[in-house]
Formats: sequence, structure tokens, C-alpha cells
Amino acid sequence: MNQLTWGFIGSIEKAKTFVSDIQFATYPHQLTALLTIDDTAERLPDVETFSDLHQFLQSDIDAVYIASPYTMHYAQAKQCLLYGKAVLCERPVTKNADELRHLMQLSEHNHTFLMEAMWIRFLPTIKKVLSLISSSAIGEIVSVKASLNYKGGGGESALPNTGGGALFELGIYPVFLCTLLLGKPEYVQATGRLTETGEDEFFSAFLSYENGQYGFIETNKLVRGDSSAIIIGERGSIQIKNPWSAKPEGIEVDFNDGTKVLHKSEWNGVGLYFELDEVYESLQQEAIESQLYCQHFSLDVMETLDDIRKQLS
Repeated sequence: MNQLTWGFIGSIEKAKTFVSDIQFATYPHQLTALLTIDDTAERLPDVETFSDLHQFLQSDIDAVYIASPYTMHYAQAKQCLLYGKAVLCERPVTKNADELRHLMQLSEHNHTFLMEAMWIRFLPTIKKVLSLISSSAIGEIVSVKASLNYKGGGGESALPNTGGGALFELGIYPVFLCTLLLGKPEYVQATGRLTETGEDEFFSAFLSYENGQYGFIETNKLVRGDSSAIIIGERGSIQIKNPWSAKPEGIEVDFNDGTKVLHKSEWNGVGLYFELDEVYESLQQEAIESQLYCQHFSLDVMETLDDIRKQLS
């Protein structure tokens, strides 16, 4: 495969970010088709625009990046898989675990690639955190605490608004981080506040594990506040500075002896191209999922989100 040809489902603005970011990728990527959800006459150069999903999927594309509101993800991803198109779908990939299980079955049956676009998994910041932890820089992890507080959602530059409440717009990120570092929790306790329409404005959750490790997460759509994450270990701590879920100022390691080390965050563009390169490498290997962010990991995250949502309702 010399070049990975992409179709894009979403707004024209998000498609522009996609196009801008692929110039920094290691492998060759090209956007050739757009299924727009905008009521706009604006067009992208050298990109064919569609208004019908089936016509879009009949175009000459290898993979589809789904960036529509999350309530549309399942139906669109399902059709993409049925057409044999590789799928990279923004988080949350579906509304619940049952929908995700069905997509996983389709992916396996059609031998077609499926990955949730948890882009921060592939960013240099998260890779650096994993490297520090694997080298026992702070010893065994004791706890993970992560906050996201963005008034009205995260905005295009940080956390694209998916049209849901705090749990689905923001909460999936700290749940992801706890799952990445500690695994799927044994027990979840959550609390929050719902609007009259049933949308959660803010929530917090305590995640506990068999060996005594724990995670504490909180998200809030009412105020703009702290959005950092801290991993506490037996020998020190690692803080991913604000905004930890995008391009933070850096990563600070604070050792128990009082010494500190700051690792700055530096990369070109937004950083979407890191996950696009992961798709490229996976397809080169004829895999149906990423080894770094497999489908069952997404399912673990989704089942935790389902548990939290049940407690909030």
C-alpha cells in the first residue's frame, strides 16, 4: 500500500483539520471524499463531497474517519464495515457496549479494520508517561486522578463537542487513562447532576481495583477549570499538565527526594496523524485492529461508561 486513501464523515471544519494534519504523518495519506453533515456550499480542493452515505462508500477510498456526533457513529460505522472500508471512529465509538460488540462482530466477520479514534493514546505525551512507568520511575502506581473542566464542551482545538453530556464529551478521556494505567475497575461509584432533559452537566467517579489501587475522575461542562492528570506512585508522581487530554505544557515528574523533571510537549499540528499512521501500519499487516488500542480495550472503557451512566440516571 503506497498511499492510504481516506473518506471523512463530519463537519467541513473538522475535515480541514484532518487535511492540515496529514502533512506531518510518517506515511502517505490523502483525503479524497467527504460526507458532510454541514449545510454549507464550501468545498475542499481535490475532495469529492457527498450527501448520501451509500454513494460516499462506493467511492474509491480505503478507510473512513468518522467525526459525526456520537449518536450517529454506530449506524455509519456499521455501513462502512459492511462495505469493507476500514473504520477509524471518534470517541465514543458507540452509545453503549452492546452497539460496540456488534461492530466488533462485523469487523471480525468481514475481516475489516475497526478502531476507536482515541487520538491521545498515540500522542508523545501518553507514550512518554507509559515509558516512565515501564521504567519504574515512580515505582508501582497507587492512584490515578484526572479532571476535565470545559465550559460548553472542549472546542475544536481540544475536545470536539460530540453533542452529549459531560460523560460522553469529556468523561471518556479520564476513564481511558485509568483503564490504560490500571485496567478495568472492579468497582465503580459515581455521582453527578442531570439537567431537565437528562443530560449530565458534571460528574465524578471513584474506580477501585482488587490490589488497592484506585482512580478518581471528574468532569464539568459548567465551568472552565483544572484539566490536568496526576499518576501517584510509591516513589513519586507524574503530572500531565493542563490540558492533559490534548497538547499540555508538559509532563512533570516529582520524585520523593524533592527533585523534579519537566518533559515538554512538542509536536507539529494537532496530532491526529499519529493515530492515522497507526491505522496505516495495521492495514499493512492486514490486521483488523490496532495492537496498541485494540477493540476489547474500547469495550472495557465503554462498559465502565455504561456503569457510570446507569448510576447517574
